[in-house]
Amino acid sequence: MLAAAPSFVLAQVSPPVAPPPASAALDAPLEEPLVTGVALVHDNDNWPHPGSTLRDDNYSAGYALRFSGRWVTRTGLSTPLEGLDWLTRVNRGHHRGARQYHAAELVGLVYTPDVIQTREVQTDDRPYASLVAVTVSRTSVSGPALDRVWWSQLSIGMLGLEAPGDLQKLTHRTRRWMTGNAVPVDPLGWANQIAAGGEPTALYRVGYQRQLAGDGGIGRRKHWQVVGDVEGAVGYHTTAAGSRSARLGAFTTEFWQSPNGMASAAVTPPDAPAPGVRRWDLFAFAVLRPRVVLYDALLQGQFRDSVHTVTPRRLLGEWEGGVGAAVPLNGWHVQAVVQLAQGRTADFVGAKARNYTWGTVGLFVTRPAGRRRLAVRSAGAGG
Repeated sequence: MLAAAPSFVLAQVSPPVAPPPASAALDAPLEEPLVTGVALVHDNDNWPHPGSTLRDDNYSAGYALRFSGRWVTRTGLSTPLEGLDWLTRVNRGHHRGARQYHAAELVGLVYTPDVIQTREVQTDDRPYASLVAVTVSRTSVSGPALDRVWWSQLSIGMLGLEAPGDLQKLTHRTRRWMTGNAVPVDPLGWANQIAAGGEPTALYRVGYQRQLAGDGGIGRRKHWQVVGDVEGAVGYHTTAAGSRSARLGAFTTEFWQSPNGMASAAVTPPDAPAPGVRRWDLFAFAVLRPRVVLYDALLQGQFRDSVHTVTPRRLLGEWEGGVGAAVPLNGWHVQAVVQLAQGRTADFVGAKARNYTWGTVGLFVTRPAGRRRLAVRSAGAGG
């Protein structure tokens, strides 16, 4: 067989070997770097966007500090998530992936009623609520064109801590000092929040994404893509959702390499661009997502009694829209995403239930992709 011929004979009689075709390169597993990147994401209803009231109400703020890379598995942080994926058989989707990425992040969420300058319980509005959690994520990319993605997340955290309310007060005082305005006012009703004093909680989420239409080609310049997504969650948010998203512009990243915001599972590094293609992105995106809600602890409480709770609406509509840009910087890939118009339909039953909106600013810094583990066998090797 030709494969068993001594290597020095092949070197003398064979012409230079061309690089493997794109399909072979895509099929080869890719080693995840120890540290993939870092991301900082901040949601706030005071970021400039259509519908901004310049005051905190409903979804007031969200914070995420995310670190990605193989270190998540090396330290054992992903072990509980992997166990849940085994129980739910989601690991079958992960095991089909030619590429796998991991991330761990610290997340904070803050919800408030419309009127925050009173200590009284507002029984016609949503309750104060907060969450602080650590979230571990897995993302696996598969398919002949790397156009299918399985992802899963496990969040473990606390409801009802004082720290989120204290941080909101500090933020408001800082803004008043910087602007000289009398707003935003200090929130006074945090003693009435869901599970006040602290209560442990958890959430398990899984999802599947697939590119439905548009340009393809790893590392090549693309101009449009349409992606479908389904997801489900069990825990402090027990929900199911589906979405359609579109991206339009000039970009070389794939849809799973372009995170939108707080819900992104991991920071995945971009591939090296094709010859003659420069690494930069400039695009606009939009997302539409219907969601079915079975349970929401941030509205109706959990196991311990709360001063005030409300009934969640069972069917919601969510939307996102914004712009993104990315550039190479000293061997790193720096991506900024600004979501200008995102929101949700009224999510609880009550006199003051209303649609609400917020803005997002995200900074994502990643390092180049890892080494390819090509299955190259030595001459005469068995199997």
